[in-house]
Amino acid sequence: MGKLLLWGLALLLLLTLALGLLASRPWSDYSPLTMVNLFDEELREDNFRNMQRIFPYHSIRAGDQPHAFSRRQGELIETYEFAGETRTLADFMARTRTTGLLVIQDGAIVHEEYALGAQEHDRFTSWSVAKSFIGTLVGIAQQEGRLDDLDQPISDRVPALEGTGYDGVPIRHVLQMASGVDFDEIYHQQFSDINLFFWKVFVFGRQAAGIMADYASGGASGETFHYISINTQALAMLLEAIYEQPIPALIEEKLWQPLGMEGDAYWSVDRNQDDAGVIAFCCLNAQLRDYARLGQLYLQQGKWQGQQLLPPRWVQQATTPAADFLQPGASPYNYGGRGYQYHWWVPEQADREYFAAGVWGQYIYVSEPANLVIVRTGADPGYHRNTDESIAVFRAIRDGLR
Repeated sequence: MGKLLLWGLALLLLLTLALGLLASRPWSDYSPLTMVNLFDEELREDNFRNMQRIFPYHSIRAGDQPHAFSRRQGELIETYEFAGETRTLADFMARTRTTGLLVIQDGAIVHEEYALGAQEHDRFTSWSVAKSFIGTLVGIAQQEGRLDDLDQPISDRVPALEGTGYDGVPIRHVLQMASGVDFDEIYHQQFSDINLFFWKVFVFGRQAAGIMADYASGGASGETFHYISINTQALAMLLEAIYEQPIPALIEEKLWQPLGMEGDAYWSVDRNQDDAGVIAFCCLNAQLRDYARLGQLYLQQGKWQGQQLLPPRWVQQATTPAADFLQPGASPYNYGGRGYQYHWWVPEQADREYFAAGVWGQYIYVSEPANLVIVRTGADPGYHRNTDESIAVFRAIRDGLR
C-alpha cells in the first residue's frame, strides 16, 4: 500500500509539473498565463495597446506613400441626451474607459484625443472591428473578379470546410452572420465556444483553421441573424484560398498600401511560426487614424484617390440589411436595436449610418449625410449595455458639428 501511495504521489507530481510547463511554456516567447491576465482590471488598457506581448503576431507594413488627413478646428458637444437625461461627454469618456477618440469630417481631423496612458502612435487592438476589414477584403475580391457569386457555397471554394457546419452554406449568408452554424458567442461564460476557441489554440496548440471542423450546422442558413465569430474565420479561409496569401500579407497589399496607412500594424496569429494562421475575427492592432481610413473609404463609396477599390454598389449593399431577419431588433438573440449586413452593424432609424464594433468599446462609426467618421477605442467593462449610448453619443457629436 505504501508503494502504491508513493507511485500515486509521484504520478500526481509529474502531472502537476507537466500542466505547469504547459501553462508557463518557458521554451516559448508566449505563455497562456499572460492570456489569463488579459482582462485584468489593472492591466486592460495597457494590454489592449500591447497585444504583441499577449499573442504571437504577423506584421503589416505601413503605406509606402502615407496619406495625411488635413486638420481644422472643431468643437465637440459637452452634453447629450440619453435615457431621458442630460449627460456629459466627459463623464461618458471616463465611465466607458475610452482610450482614444478621433473625429473626422469632410476628410479633416476636427478632434483627436487619447487617455489612460494612450498616445497617438499606439497600436490599439480592434477586437471585432477587424471583422469589417475581412468583409471589405471580400468586396475587393469581387471588384477584382476573383469572386463572382456570393450565393456560391463557401465549401466549394474552401475544401477544408466540406463536412463542417459550413458545407453548402452560401458565402452571402456567412457575410450576413446567418450561416446557421451551432456556435456559442457568450463571452462571460467560461466554457462558451468563443472562449474555448482561444484555449484550443493557445493552450492545446491547435491551428485556428483546424478548429472549424468542431462545429456542425444548427439549422438552415439564411434565416436567422446569429452573430458568431467563426463566420469571419471561415471568410478568412475563403480569402486565403482565393488569393493564396495569408491575411496579413493580403490586407497589406489590398488596404494598407492603397489607403496609405501611416503606421505599421500587426495581426495576432495562432502560433509563433512563419506559417501561422490569423485569428481572423479579431486581433488587428493599428493606430486610430488608420482605422479611420477604412471608414473614410466607405464614406467615399469605395473610391480612394481616383481608384475604385470596392465594387461601385458594395458600400450600399454592405451596409443595408437586405432581409427582414437582418433588420434592427429582428434577431431572437440580444443585439438591442441593431441590424446587420456584410460585416457592418446598422443602428435603428439609420440615416445612411453604420458602424464596426468590437467588445470593450471599439468603434468605427460612419455617417454619410454628415460626411463623418468617428473612431473610438476603450476598455469598457460595460460595453454591451453601453452600445446604445455610444451610438447616441456619436449622433450627438455629429449633430453638434453640423
